[in-house]
Amino acid sequence: MVIQSILSSLLMIFLMVIPGVIFRKRRMITEEQGDAVNSIIVNLTWPCLVIDAMQMEFSAKILRESSYIFLICVIVFGCLFLLSFLLARWLKFSERRQCLMTFMLLFGNTGFIGIPVIRVLYGETAVFFMAVIEMINDILIFTVGIFLIQLSAGANVKAEWRKMCSPGMLGVLIGLVLLLCRITLPETLGRAVEMMGNATTPLTMFMIGFQLGGLRVSEIMAEWQTCIVSLFKLILVPALCLAVVMGIDILLPSGEGCFSLMEKVVVLSFAMPVGSVAAIFSRQYRTDSTFAVRTVLLSTLFCFITLPVFAILLEKVSETGGF
Repeated sequence: MVIQSILSSLLMIFLMVIPGVIFRKRRMITEEQGDAVNSIIVNLTWPCLVIDAMQMEFSAKILRESSYIFLICVIVFGCLFLLSFLLARWLKFSERRQCLMTFMLLFGNTGFIGIPVIRVLYGETAVFFMAVIEMINDILIFTVGIFLIQLSAGANVKAEWRKMCSPGMLGVLIGLVLLLCRITLPETLGRAVEMMGNATTPLTMFMIGFQLGGLRVSEIMAEWQTCIVSLFKLILVPALCLAVVMGIDILLPSGEGCFSLMEKVVVLSFAMPVGSVAAIFSRQYRTDSTFAVRTVLLSTLFCFITLPVFAILLEKVSETGGF
């Protein structure tokens, strides 16, 4: 039942990609119109999604759990920066492609895939933890993430620093202020922000399909390096997170036994495929969007196998207290 629900969520994604492919193949919209849709996602719907995700009641519990999750993310991200450098040298990537690859390894699809999967596996309580992870992800995407995307586009980061003050970053700042000050948006405004934010997923899937429609089937699998990066994201990244969590449990025992629900959610969040934001940002900043689209697609395909396997493995580790 669990595996069936996971596969159902993933299948839904591919169904939402199909219209974009059709529109591109039949030339129903132009490249310029595609850029306009991409701009709407980055500058309007995504910031609204971020603000809506942060509309939760702030408490000491949220602060404590957010700090713990943030600590795990910082450690995992630090390790991934080093590993991505070694992986890039092995794959013979340029510095620009290495930055884009690092972005894709750091940021998985925790929203559209992660939340439904976590709800199926662990229930509504776990969705709260996923919302906290999504909030931290949003903050890091519009800071560290934008920094990496700019580098992958060959930008002079010092000269481009003002671009960090993007609508996405503004959405993060507004969301944080509202959260910390315990301010809830008025009902009408809140619903408007929520509805615009909800448009992010279908528009993003459409744009992935639109970019995919410009490729031949043979081109999708043309680079073996893309398969390596996808498998690295789906297998080694969550394994690294699992090791970090187990290490923290040894050094700072919580008294809750091996693997709390929050820790399971954090580890599984790193097992998600490459986030669709990689394809959107790579197009927006005129970097290697073909590489990004290929990796998003392949990692999502591969996770039909790896995600159920990893979910079962995580339960086994939780039961036995180790490998």
